[in-house]
Amino acid sequence: MRLAPTFLVLAALLAAAAPAARAQAPDPRPNILFVMTDDQTVESLRVMSKVRGGLGGQGTSFTRAIATYPLCCPSRATYLTGQYSHNHRVIHNAGPFGGYIHLDNTNTLPVWLQRAGYRTIHVGRYLNGYGVQNPDRAEIPPGWEDWNSTVDPSTFNFTRWTMNENGRLFEAGASGEFQTDFLGRRASEEIVQAAADPRPFFLSLTFPAPHSGAPIDPDDPPSLRTPSPAPRHRDVFRGARLPQGPNFGRADRSTKPQIVADRRRFTAEDVAAIQENYQQELESLLSVDDAVGRLLNTLQSTGELANTLIIYTSDNGFFHGEHGVRSEKVLPYEPGIRIPLIMRGPGVPVARRQGQLVGNVDLAPTILDAARAAPGRVQDGRSLFTLLRDRTLELGREFVLENGRGVNSVPQYRALRNNRFLYVRHDSTGEFELYDLVKDRYQMRNLEDSDRHAGIRRALARRLRVLQRCRGRACFRSRPSVRVAAREIKPKKKAKRRRTRKNQTCLARDVRLSLFGRDGRRVASVRYSVGSRRLGTSRRRPFRVSVKRRRLSAGRQLTIRARVATIDGRVATVDRKITTCAR
Repeated sequence: MRLAPTFLVLAALLAAAAPAARAQAPDPRPNILFVMTDDQTVESLRVMSKVRGGLGGQGTSFTRAIATYPLCCPSRATYLTGQYSHNHRVIHNAGPFGGYIHLDNTNTLPVWLQRAGYRTIHVGRYLNGYGVQNPDRAEIPPGWEDWNSTVDPSTFNFTRWTMNENGRLFEAGASGEFQTDFLGRRASEEIVQAAADPRPFFLSLTFPAPHSGAPIDPDDPPSLRTPSPAPRHRDVFRGARLPQGPNFGRADRSTKPQIVADRRRFTAEDVAAIQENYQQELESLLSVDDAVGRLLNTLQSTGELANTLIIYTSDNGFFHGEHGVRSEKVLPYEPGIRIPLIMRGPGVPVARRQGQLVGNVDLAPTILDAARAAPGRVQDGRSLFTLLRDRTLELGREFVLENGRGVNSVPQYRALRNNRFLYVRHDSTGEFELYDLVKDRYQMRNLEDSDRHAGIRRALARRLRVLQRCRGRACFRSRPSVRVAAREIKPKKKAKRRRTRKNQTCLARDVRLSLFGRDGRRVASVRYSVGSRRLGTSRRRPFRVSVKRRRLSAGRQLTIRARVATIDGRVATVDRKITTCAR
C-alpha cells in the first residue's frame, strides 16, 4: 500500500511519454521524389546513363506512357490533381483559361500529402505564370512547407533567373552556376535536411530543361528557339544524327487536317535548325542526368534510398520535324503525347519494362497510393502500383486527348487513344483522323475515308462523345463488357462412371473456356492463361479453347485470365476463378 503512490506516478509518466515516443517513431511510409522535365521525348533517354541505370535499371519503365494534354501548364495541373484538363479547368498556359491562377491551389497534391503527415518540398519551376499572374510575387501556394521556385518571366533563362525561397526573392546564377545544377544542388540539400525529420518527405523537382530558353548561344539557328545547355556540355552531340522517320517533313500531307497539310515544305535551313535544336536538347539533358546521379548519391549517403519512391517523367513530348512540324507539342500525334515514365523504390520491380497504356492522370493516384493519403478531388486516373503488382493486367481503358479551346495556333480538338487506334475530331474545322498504330506507327495513313474502318470510326466517335467529359470511374466506361465461361468437357465415349459427391463444384475433367457478354461481337482475339502458363488463343467466336485436365493443378483454386483484344483497339484482361478436383 505504501508503494502504490510510486507506481501511480510511474504509470502517469509512462502514459504521458507514450504519445511523444510514438510521434518520434519513424514513419513506415516511403519518401517520394518526383522528377519532371519539360518537353522531353522518350527517345532522348538514350543519352541519360544515370537515369537509365540508376532508375530504369533498378526499377520499372512504362514504355507506353502518354500526356493527355501535351502542353506545359495543363499537363502539370493534371499531375497536381489527378484529373483531366476538362475537370481541373486549366486549358491553356495563360489566362483567361490557364496558368497558375486558374488552378485551385488550395486543393492539390501537396495539400493532401501535407494533411497526411508528409513534409512537402518543391524545387524548380511551377505552373506557367507563377510570378506574373499573382500580384504578390513572393506568394507560396498552399501545401508546400519548403518552397524553392523559379519565378516567371525568368524561368527559362538558364544563367540568370529569379528564385523564391520560402518567400525570399533573389537573383540566381550570378556566381556562374547553371540553373539545372543549382536546382539539383538545392534538391540534394533539401533531402539532407528532410532526412533528420521523422516524417517522410515528398520532394517535387521540376526542371525547365530541355525547354528552349536563354541565353542565345553562338550556334543557335536564327529561325528557331533552342535550349541552352550547360557550358561543359556544349557541342557534346554536335555529330548526333537527327532521327528522321518516314513522317519527317512529309511532302504529301493531303490526308492530314488543315493545320498540318498547310505547312510548307522544309528547306535545307529548316532541317539544319531542327538538327541544332535536337542536339542542344540532348546536351541540356546531360545536366539533368548529373542532377539525378547527385540525388541518388545523396539518398544513399543519408540512408534514405531504400525507402524512397522515385518517379521520373516529362510534362509532354516534342516534335522534331515529324509531320512537317518543326518545333511544337500540342498536336495529338505520338511525338507530342509520348513521355518517359520510370519508377524506382519500394514495391517497384527491378529492371522491368511494362507495356500497358498509362497516362499522366495516373501520377497523382500513384503518389497518393504510396503515401496512403486521401485525395481532395475525384481521381480520373489509377495507381500504377495496380499494374506493378500484376504485370499482365490490362485495364481496358481509353485515354482522352484534349486541346482546350485551341493553343499555340493549333485549333481545338478532342481525341481518343487506345492500344491500337488514334481517333481525332477537329472541332474547329470539322475534320477527322483515324490511325491504326499497329500497322502505321508513324501515323501516315489517315483512315477517315476507309470503308473497311467505318464501324471502328463510329464506335470510337461514340465513345469519345461519352468520355470527353468523363469524371472518376466514368473514365473507365469503355472497358469491354465480356466474361469467361469454364465448363467441363463431357467424354464422347462411354467411360467408367466417375464417382462424385453430391453438389460437387470442382472441375474433374478437361475444361472448355469461352467468352460471352454484351461486347462479344466486338472481340478480335482472346488469349487464355493461368499464371505465366499460356493455355491457348482463339480468334473466332465464341473464342473456345479446350484445356487438358493435366495442365491444371489438381485440388486448387485457379485464376483463368483472358486477354481480350477488340476490333476497335481496346485491350482488357478478364479473370475467372475455378476450382479443380483432387485426383
